[in-house]
Amino acid sequence: MNLRYTAMLSRSWAGTGIAAILAPLVCHAQAVAIGAGYAAPRPIDAAPGQVITLFVRIPGKTVSGPVTAQPPLPTMFAGFSVLLRQSFPSDPMSVPIQAEADSQSCSALVPTQCDVVSMVTVQIPFQLTPNIPRTRLPQNFARLDISYSGNTATSLILNPVTDRIHVVNTCDVLVNSPQNTCVSQVAHPDGTVVSLEQPARVGETLTMSLVGLGQPDQTVATGAASPQPAVPVSEVLLSFDPRVNASPGMPVPDSAQPASAQLLPGAVGIYQVTFTVPALPDGTPACGDSIQSNLAVSVGRVTSYDGVAICVAPGGAPQQ
Repeated sequence: MNLRYTAMLSRSWAGTGIAAILAPLVCHAQAVAIGAGYAAPRPIDAAPGQVITLFVRIPGKTVSGPVTAQPPLPTMFAGFSVLLRQSFPSDPMSVPIQAEADSQSCSALVPTQCDVVSMVTVQIPFQLTPNIPRTRLPQNFARLDISYSGNTATSLILNPVTDRIHVVNTCDVLVNSPQNTCVSQVAHPDGTVVSLEQPARVGETLTMSLVGLGQPDQTVATGAASPQPAVPVSEVLLSFDPRVNASPGMPVPDSAQPASAQLLPGAVGIYQVTFTVPALPDGTPACGDSIQSNLAVSVGRVTSYDGVAICVAPGGAPQQ
């Protein structure tokens, strides 16, 4: 891996504590539930350039319609502002905001209690310094301080990682229009989405849309539209699993390389990976009824992977 982050982490760690690194810490008198289950909530994995949605409860906030900013993205939007604090580098950094939308839910109990949650989509700065696996470099601590109407509302602890891959789908609040059926954004050459009704074909080149691939091979400004020509991303691995209803998995080191992996020009923080559909083994059944997919495609980099399970029309000759 290109350890371009090494120089940023090489400074002395002596005499530095978490409280000093992330000061000033914000204390709240009001108790807030932050999770439930059988394990303590963990910091949120985030990679440089990651597009991610923050879920924030602002007491007394009224529901407003969704709004989306255009690049270059503002650092104050719909009343919200977000500040990245980390140990390396130590200077606070404003976080660009892409969109904001509100969701309201009410309890069926009396007295009725309604809760408004704001969904704030941001791009984590490319200047986030990830913790690189299997190195002796000092750990980077990071958090987001989230403010509304000039007042600090809450903080979110981050776990800086090199990559946190997520294939974009229609259920993501990233697109401000969650659907009942989640459809991964894997497209044919004409832009239509690969589906049960429109399966891929052997030899066809498909495009997968993702977030969280991490640092590209060239410097790109945070919050700005990705440039043209497209900026490539190296060391991306690809694997195929031609089994019925298989799930994605982490590609092994000797996996294939995608046809291309790059930032999508004109978009903010969206990556595209293109690949050629391989031939399926003889006897592979077509999708239908209980068979929802017959090829799992996985994308991985250093610390994460994601993928899609798609339908491929079996038995067809490879496209030229």
